[in-house]
This record gives sequence, C-alpha cells and structure tokens, in this order.
Amino acid sequence: MNLMTTIHGRQAIAAAALLMMLVASAASAAPAVIATRPIPDVDPADLTFFVGAISDSGRSLKASSLELIIDGERASEPPTMQPLSEWATTAAEASATWRPPVSVGLVYLWVTGVPSGVLDGIQGFFQRVPSRTTVYPTIYGRMRQGRARLTAADVSRLGDVAYLEGYRPNMIDAIRLELPDLAADTAALKILLLVTDGRDFADPKGDGPGDFSVLGRDLRKAGVTPLIVAIPAPEADAAQATANLRELHDAAGGFLRSLDQTSDIENTLESLGQSVADLQRVRFTTPFSWRLFGGSHRLLVRQTAAGGQRLNADIGMVSAAPSGLRWLLVALVLVIAGVVGGAVVMMKGRRQPAVGRSSSRAGRGDDDDDDDRDGDDDGDRRDDDGEEILQAAHDLIRRGASPRRAVEELSRSFPEGVSSLVQVDQETLQDPRFPYFRTRPGRMRLQEIRDILAKKSAAVPTLTSGLAAVLAEAVESQMPAEQAAEMLAARVGADEWTAFAGLDLDRLAEALRASSRSHPLLARPRARGVAVAIQDALRAGSGSHGILVGWLVRTGGPGRRGETLRISGEGRCVVGQAPGCAIRITGDGTIAPEHAVFTIEGSAFVIAPLGGSLSVEGATVPERHVLSDGETIGLGAGLFIFKSASAGNLSSGNVGPRSARRAPAVPRSISQR
Repeated sequence: MNLMTTIHGRQAIAAAALLMMLVASAASAAPAVIATRPIPDVDPADLTFFVGAISDSGRSLKASSLELIIDGERASEPPTMQPLSEWATTAAEASATWRPPVSVGLVYLWVTGVPSGVLDGIQGFFQRVPSRTTVYPTIYGRMRQGRARLTAADVSRLGDVAYLEGYRPNMIDAIRLELPDLAADTAALKILLLVTDGRDFADPKGDGPGDFSVLGRDLRKAGVTPLIVAIPAPEADAAQATANLRELHDAAGGFLRSLDQTSDIENTLESLGQSVADLQRVRFTTPFSWRLFGGSHRLLVRQTAAGGQRLNADIGMVSAAPSGLRWLLVALVLVIAGVVGGAVVMMKGRRQPAVGRSSSRAGRGDDDDDDDRDGDDDGDRRDDDGEEILQAAHDLIRRGASPRRAVEELSRSFPEGVSSLVQVDQETLQDPRFPYFRTRPGRMRLQEIRDILAKKSAAVPTLTSGLAAVLAEAVESQMPAEQAAEMLAARVGADEWTAFAGLDLDRLAEALRASSRSHPLLARPRARGVAVAIQDALRAGSGSHGILVGWLVRTGGPGRRGETLRISGEGRCVVGQAPGCAIRITGDGTIAPEHAVFTIEGSAFVIAPLGGSLSVEGATVPERHVLSDGETIGLGAGLFIFKSASAGNLSSGNVGPRSARRAPAVPRSISQR
C-alpha cells in the first residue's frame, strides 16, 4: 500500500511538472520586445532609444523596417537606425573612455550537477555584446557570492570559481544582491541575465520560495529587463520551480525560455547575446514645435521582422518643457505680416505697364535660343558627371569607408570633378536614390568628406620631395609616361599621387614652379607636358575593384573556440574534410568531404552548400547566400562568425597603377567583440 502511494505520488508530481512546463512554454512563446526610454543625444534636439525583439527560442528578430508613431500618427521624417554592435564599435574607436549604454547583471546557479555548458554559454553571450559592457556577476547556491564588477571582455575570469553548496538554493537573495547596483547604473539598457533551475528557498523558514511577484515588480520599477534561461530542475521540485519562473516573468516581462535538454544552454545564451548586439539604436529629431511650445507626446515603434512578423514596442511618454521664445516668435510673425502687407500696398501703387520692356526682351529672345541650347547640353553632361560622383560617394559611405579613404578613392576615379561635391546642394541629398545621404550619420560622413576636399582645394598646391624627384628624373631621362607613373606609385603614398593626378593645369603649373627651387629641371617648359602625360597615365592605369578578404572565427561545436580560418579570395574556396579543400575542418563527423563553397561576386562573399548541411543565422541555406560581416554560419555541428575586410578601390570606378595596390593583412587574433 505504501509502495503504491509513493508511486502515485511521484506520478502526480511528474504530471504537475509537465503541466507547469507546458503552461510556461505557452506563456513565453510570444516574441519578447525590448525597448528603452528615449534619452537626449549629443544634439539636444535629438532623442535616442534602443529597440529590438527576441524569438521564443532566443534568436534575434532583426527588423527589416521600422516606423515611429507619435501621438498615433506616423512621424513625418523617418528616424535613423544603426545596430548596437556597429554603433558601439565606431564609438569605441573614437574614444578610449567611451562606455556602452548597456549594463548586465549576471546571476547564475553554480552547484554540483550544473552542466559545464553554462559557463561556455555565458562567455558566448558576452562575446557578442560590446566588450566594454559593465557586468555585475553574482553566483549562487545555498549562499550567494557577489563578485567584483567586470567588463564583458573579462567574464572568462569566472571560470576559476569553485562550485557552491547546492542544498536549498536561494535565487531571490542572489537577484536582490544585484538589484541595487543595476538600479544605480546610468546605462540606458539594464539587463538581468539569469541562468537558473527555478528553485528557491528564500522564505523565512527556508522551506519554500519567496515572493516572485514582488521581485518582478521591483525589477520593472528599476527599469531592468530580465533574460531568463532555465535548466531542468530536480524532479521533486520541477513543478514549483516552473511556477516560480512563470510568476517572475509575468511580473517583470522580458524573455523566458525553459530548456528540456541541457545541451541547448550554450547556443541559447549565445543567441541571446547576438539579440542584444542586434538591437537597433533609433535616433530622431524632435519637431521644432515641441521645443517651442512643450507638451507630452507618446511614442510607439512598429517594426517588421525579416519574416514579415509585425511587432509593436511602446516607448512611452516624452515631455518637453516650453521655450521662452514662443511669445517672441508670435510677435515676430505679426511684425513680418505687417511689413509684407505694407510692401504689397506700395508695389500696387508703383505698378506701370511693362509692354515696351517685354517687346525689347522678345527681340533678343531668338538670338539667345541657340546659346541656351548649347549651354543646356554642357549642363546635362555636368549633371551626369555629378550624379556619377554622388553615386560613388554614396557607395563608399554605405560600405563604411573612412573620410580620408573616401576622398582618396573619389580623387582617383574623378580627379577633375571630385571638387563638385563641395558645392552639392541640400535638395540633391534628399534624392531617394541616395538613402544614406538622408540619414544623420550619412550626412555627417559626407560633410567630413566635403571638409577634406574643401581644405585640399584651398591649400596652395605643392609637390612632396619624393614626388618632385620622380618628376625631375622623368624629365631628365625622357622616361615614358606609363613607366614614370608606375615608379611614382611605387615610391610615394597613394594619397600623394592621387592628389597630384587631380591637379588642374593652373595648379599644376604653380606646384611645378614652387618645386623648381630644389629641382631646377621642373622649371623647363617641357616639364609641364611630362607632368600632364604622367597624370593621364595615372588616371587611365589598369586598376581593380580592390581586394576582399574573409575569414571564419569558430564560436561553437567541436574544435577550439576562437580558431581563425582564412577564406581564399581567388576562385572557389571549398570547405570540407577532403585533402584538396582550401579550408579543412577535421574532428567533426558531420562535415562532408566537400561540405560548402565560398565564392566572390562583386564585392561580397557568397556561400553555397555542396554535400552537407549549411545554415546562416539559424536559417537553412538551400542554394546560395550573400554574406554580411558578422553573420553566424552553421557548418555541420560547428558555428562560425563570418568576418570580412576590403582594401583598394571600394568605389565602382577604376584606380591607378597596379603597383599602388597593397593587400590587407588578416588579423593575427580575432577580438571576440
């Protein structure tokens, strides 16, 4: 009888646990939307916030489009967007003291029986987020153990911590140890990364769980977003553990995934880190009326994921204080209206017949038509050249070229017309063919390019000593222009010979005259003809579209994490186990002899399956996929991050002589974000 009672009791517990897990799974099946409150940007007229979404499996739901809704109506100007990871990389390069707007409280169960994949997964999470992210770690078991504050780049130090006592773990105490540090942190996005089995014995007697609803409300009040990954709890406590986490998730929001298999912990945590890195930094300029009249406004974001799923994020209310200039503006409008009205009255009084003047103009009209038509043809040609230069500049900005690199490429491809960028009008920048010019970062980068060009145009033209020496040698030896161009590109930097190739006749003559003091041969009459011929050879040199380099960084599966595999940039690069493969992956039985192939199309790498399974960002690739920097590739049981870099001419035009091109070096070590 006692035996049957025990069996029935265990079956009841198992059934209850299964029911709780199903309910929790259904409750957390919807995508988790993450959004922060708007904060002022560097320009007080601009506001920024972060927004993104996570699927029920923990993968990033990248937004293919985003709409900003203000007080129920679509914003008149689209906001600018940039992934957190890209923005953080640029900001970190610009300042050694810059700190990401993200802080993470890390709480994880660390007792005997917890799978080792927990630490690997945690490290995978922090490899994806900005490396300077502040981390507040707390390890817990029966007791909790706070650790010194770290950065995401230092999380690997936690691997030296021994297991804690596992009897009756107290999860709530560990989270509450974190909460004051997270609440006091000034970061815009505060995340609690919780890895747990859901058990808690925090009530005063130590026999049952504490109040998770109160804890969840405290997290929400502090502006903390929990990302919870649950590993299976012991069978006897499974039902209560599931109920604990569901209660916390219902009160605090965020993300919750309960794993059936501990082997999924590593990939789940790494995917969550990528979801944080993929959050969009949204920036928009507040209307002038907000700053003038003040008031409160509600913001809503409608984002469409790549699969067509539509998600809404309530950003909240934005309050603006009224400006003291509003009454001054009203008075100014009244004055202007009075002046305009008076001017209209005066013009009516002075109006006279203009027939005679019209007739005299008509007499000259026929003679001017031919000149106008000739001028129109010249203007059309200038417009075509200007649009080609604008398109090249737009492509360079889209590909992330630095301002100096962009000026160098544009000067090579358009030596005589590149200066027209300095005078481009604002109306042209609104052309829908150039979407990056309509974003604030794009406009800022274009302005930097224009400033460099303006400075070069205003500077007195000079020739460096090395360049002048080559020209003097070419004049003295009567060297062919093509040979002199090759020598010039080999001896001086690309920026020097590019600037020389872009000099017009007047500025070239001035530069030769200035250099003739140290090189008298350049004062000879034929020196200018030699220099012009070398300029033409530089402009018409046999260029290329640059050099593209790619590599893979192992992040999961069999093999050493961080291993770097170079992708050949010539022809086909086959991946597999066969001896003839350019990239050989051994130690993974799921890799085919010829598993996949990389090729280059235009300025991008393309991957296609051959004899094995292939996925990109978790989606199966049936035929081919054009890769983007930072995407995760699944080959067999392994996971790799794809990285790429380019050098040489990034624009669509050709560059100078072959000797001017330099191949980039693949980094010896790949930073783990």
